[in-house]
Amino acid sequence: MKIKSLLLLAALFYSFGAFAQSGELKKGVASYNKFNQVKQIGTPALGMKDLEAAKTSLEKASSNDKTSNLSETWTYLALVYADYALVDKTPAAAEYKQKAIDAIAKAKAAEGNAEQAQNISAASSTLAEIELNAGVTAFEAKDYASAYQSFNKGLDYLPGDTLFSYYAGLAAINAKDYPNAIEKYKVLLGHEDFSTLPQIYLDLSRLYMISKDTVAAIKYAEEGSVKFPDNQQLATQNIELNLQAGHGEKLISSIAGQIEKNPGDARLQYYYGIALSSNKDEKAAKEAYIKAVELDPTFADAYVNLGVMLLDQGINMFREASKLPANQQSEYNERAKEGNALIEEAFPYLEKATEVAPTHAIAWQNLKTYYQIKENAEKVAEIEAKIKEL
Repeated sequence: MKIKSLLLLAALFYSFGAFAQSGELKKGVASYNKFNQVKQIGTPALGMKDLEAAKTSLEKASSNDKTSNLSETWTYLALVYADYALVDKTPAAAEYKQKAIDAIAKAKAAEGNAEQAQNISAASSTLAEIELNAGVTAFEAKDYASAYQSFNKGLDYLPGDTLFSYYAGLAAINAKDYPNAIEKYKVLLGHEDFSTLPQIYLDLSRLYMISKDTVAAIKYAEEGSVKFPDNQQLATQNIELNLQAGHGEKLISSIAGQIEKNPGDARLQYYYGIALSSNKDEKAAKEAYIKAVELDPTFADAYVNLGVMLLDQGINMFREASKLPANQQSEYNERAKEGNALIEEAFPYLEKATEVAPTHAIAWQNLKTYYQIKENAEKVAEIEAKIKEL
């Protein structure tokens, strides 16, 4: 009889102990939820007593056999430790952060983890917020390398997050860490809803140019301009890079389409002139350059390109004339006359370029060429002196 009574008493004590530890888990959860309510309205300091109570109860639950194998226990401990790491401004914050990381790992591996997925994600988000704050502080202090490390660490907690990917890429650009900048920005291309996706394509193209990868730079400029046909910056980047690569012919229709959308854009007319000139359509190129300077009378590069094109045509005309046999003097005279007319037509554009851009070395060089052809030594010397002053 005594033995039975003792066994019953032991069972009662065991049940009470298990209930007590289960009660600690419930108390911890309830206390944390109270803290979280004031945290959500922006006053976490008012809930620190509840956070401390949650910590005490949940640490007890985590050491008991009946509740230490539950995902709920470790999930809420992770939430508690993550919030301590967020609000604590002492060196202890790093210890809390590590405890939160360890608790998240145990929560994911423990019984009932599926039911705690949302809370586990919340704990990870808090850890990510810590890295965001550290990254912003470093970025504002112009410590871009540290900012990159913090933003990149945030991606450990929120893999693939577009905000952290963007900030990490931006910090890497400022740190001149172009490979990592490219890696982070390329991740963003898979998110069609990312608000600044056109800028990402543009920046990727520029980053590849800095990295001396022209093929990739053109690739992303073209992809971006096709995906966002109304984006002027992407269209311009695509045009400029393809022109630099000698792909003017294939761009003619593309630029013409952009001109239809932006008829008052002098730079597009300028690019159109370059593309047409590269395709040997010098008459149409001339019209495009003239249109460019009509739209922008201070457009020095357009004046230079127009003047140089006419000057080269005139020089080539003289070269062709010089190849004629002596018995074709009249034809020689005709071609020489045409060549001279082209050279004279070039003069006002070359001169105008130096007027609107007095420090434009290429404009002065080509104006000097004009005077060399005209055998005006005084003007040549004057321009040479001017060029030395630039």
